[in-house]
Amino acid sequence: MNLLHLQALLLAAETGSISAAARKLGKKQPQVSQWISDLEIDLGVSFFDRTGNKTSLSKDGERLLPYLSHSMSQLTKLIKSAEMIAQGESTVVRIGIENYVPDLAFATPLSQALELPNLCIEVYREDKAQLMQDLNEGDVDIIITHESDILHHQNFEYCRVGHYREVLTCSPKHPLSQLPVVTTNDLSQYRELVWGETDSDLETINENHDGFSPNFGFFSDVQLLIAMLTREKGFAFLPNECVDAYIKNGELIALNCDFEPVGIDRRIELCWRNGLTLSQYGHQIVEAFKNSHQLQSRPIT
Repeated sequence: MNLLHLQALLLAAETGSISAAARKLGKKQPQVSQWISDLEIDLGVSFFDRTGNKTSLSKDGERLLPYLSHSMSQLTKLIKSAEMIAQGESTVVRIGIENYVPDLAFATPLSQALELPNLCIEVYREDKAQLMQDLNEGDVDIIITHESDILHHQNFEYCRVGHYREVLTCSPKHPLSQLPVVTTNDLSQYRELVWGETDSDLETINENHDGFSPNFGFFSDVQLLIAMLTREKGFAFLPNECVDAYIKNGELIALNCDFEPVGIDRRIELCWRNGLTLSQYGHQIVEAFKNSHQLQSRPIT
């Protein structure tokens, strides 16, 4: 079954004219008509009703047209994907985002990546150490993490893309809300609610390598965590974008603390595997993440 013959059949069905299909293909009408007749014989179905000089799509043709359109569309994707592979282009781009980095900060560049034709996007969350390992081992194309202490990465390309603000928050009815300035000793007396995604995040808290209180609640669902905050069940450090609406409507308040009186700025790095930007799609995606994120870009002082 010839690809060009199937294309002629689809064009004739869509235009309602074998002559029009022939013109679009740059072929003679009798030749295209013979191709379609051969297909009808092979498939045992008449796609067209022919009356005198008039040709119209048959009922069987109408039933089969959606399958033909879908098959030709998939075939076009196959050809495009094969061309991309032959040219060294990726057909799947895998993007890893570190747990706790705000989702909305990268919604715009992700939506732009999803607009690229014939390209599949995989997005997942993981802790920073695993993401770095995945990138070094070639299991991911792009990762978005909190800024590293390393001055220069040698095994992959990277850039700093800005920061987001993290605020200390609790219910306006919580005892901490009555303090003009909160100290680490004040925090240690109440339960800290922690937003995390994986077992390794919980292990870090359990080992007391992080956190301000010996008592904590660990939540993988940030909305459930916020619900507990509004019920006066503790305090939390959270990205401002997660709680800004709750602070504005009075369900939560932002606390001043003596170690960071205006909140904490968390810097973000964008890292990608060597050679990714040499491909057309790779370059477009990296540029989208560099230029279209919703992180703050002003210098941190």
